[in-house]
Amino acid sequence: MIAKAALLRRRTVLQIAFGWAGTTTILAASPNTASAAPKISKAAVAYQDHSDGDKRCDKCAQFQPPDACKMVEGAINPQGSCRIFMPQRQS
Repeated sequence: MIAKAALLRRRTVLQIAFGWAGTTTILAASPNTASAAPKISKAAVAYQDHSDGDKRCDKCAQFQPPDACKMVEGAINPQGSCRIFMPQRQS
């Protein structure tokens, strides 16, 4: 009786462990959909190399230093601006 209960507990522990290991592997291998998204052309967002008041690329949540944007293709000027400006959150 004791051996059967111990076997069931061991089996349960192993099933849980392998389940977590499999889940972790799948989640770690999932592609990052944000980085796979196609970027928008500069013309489509009315990008310009100069600021539009306080709307500057380096103050945008999409800005990636030193000269890139998560949404717009190609190199951008940190002092530039575009139609999809989104201000960074203040901490």
